[in-house]
Amino acid sequence: MLRELFFNLCLLISVHYLLRFTFRSWPVSRRGWHHTLRLAAFAAAGLTMLLFPATVAPGVVIDLRAVPVAFVTLQFGPVAGLLVALPIMIYRVLLGGIGMYAALPSLLSVILLTSVMRRFIPPVGPLFWQHWPAVIVMFAFNGVPLLALPDGARLFGQAYPLLLLSNVVGALAAWGVLSERFHVLRLTSQWQSAALTDALTGLGNRRQFDLDLEAMGPGDALLLLDIDHFKRVNDTHGHHVGDEVLQEVARLLEREGRGRDRAYRYGGEEFAVILRDVKGDGLNRVAERLRAAVERHPMRATGAGVTVSVGGASWASVPLRQLAQRADEALYAAKHGGRNQARVWGIWLNAQDSAQPTRQPVGSRRT
Repeated sequence: MLRELFFNLCLLISVHYLLRFTFRSWPVSRRGWHHTLRLAAFAAAGLTMLLFPATVAPGVVIDLRAVPVAFVTLQFGPVAGLLVALPIMIYRVLLGGIGMYAALPSLLSVILLTSVMRRFIPPVGPLFWQHWPAVIVMFAFNGVPLLALPDGARLFGQAYPLLLLSNVVGALAAWGVLSERFHVLRLTSQWQSAALTDALTGLGNRRQFDLDLEAMGPGDALLLLDIDHFKRVNDTHGHHVGDEVLQEVARLLEREGRGRDRAYRYGGEEFAVILRDVKGDGLNRVAERLRAAVERHPMRATGAGVTVSVGGASWASVPLRQLAQRADEALYAAKHGGRNQARVWGIWLNAQDSAQPTRQPVGSRRT
């Protein structure tokens, strides 16, 4: 029996090494088809443990099938744990034998106790092994129903100590494999966030903007906003105050934008907003709303307000760089027309605009 349990333990760790690849991003998704497949994989892991059990007596077997169930319960809750346990319990009933009357309540007890313990300990992560007393509690009742079987005291004495020890050791070892995966995913997510976030404003940076620009499609639109006379703010109050003004404008854009839109720091005192699913005259309305929101908001850093010029362009079947250039041309028209205005490409094109001076390069600094 000891040899079979040791093989089961080695198999458990190997299977969890494969299961770690079902986690591909951080934070871990808890919905969608990918999560459903992940739960199915953990159910398959439990069934695999049941295929190579240690025999205690005819019809009575023990193995580490409860470890994958406990992990899913700890990470995703008791409902997910029950879903993973269900095919395992069905297969155990099909195997038959008197031991199934102890196997089913044992597995349910693991779900119940793990559901209780997840209120007091964190999900599996780095240094989870420090919570080994809680892991013992999770598996404490697993195998106790053997006492209700004929000759239960003998079966319990033979099986329970080894079952509890192997479950606890197996859980700490297998979950340690998964915790390292979570640690790597968490660090990768943090590094990616830092690489794609503007450190001053917390908005997406130019790199993030370029990535999201590639994902634009029909119905989307682009706004570029530039703070008017921003150089005066820096010259009058200092660059640290200028930084605070940039932060306040960034917060305004996030607050005033629609939930499905996203704001970016485009460069210097210039911002961008990608709008999703804009209908009718929505681009004009959003552009004007953002302009007016900045105008009427007194900046705490200066005690006075600032204004922005806004240029917009709707998605069209043109190269994306040309779409950005259209929004940039509309922004230049707002600047040239007196600042503190919102212009949309295509609406302001007229003979007067066509006579304007040559446009500055895209992304150049303005005052």
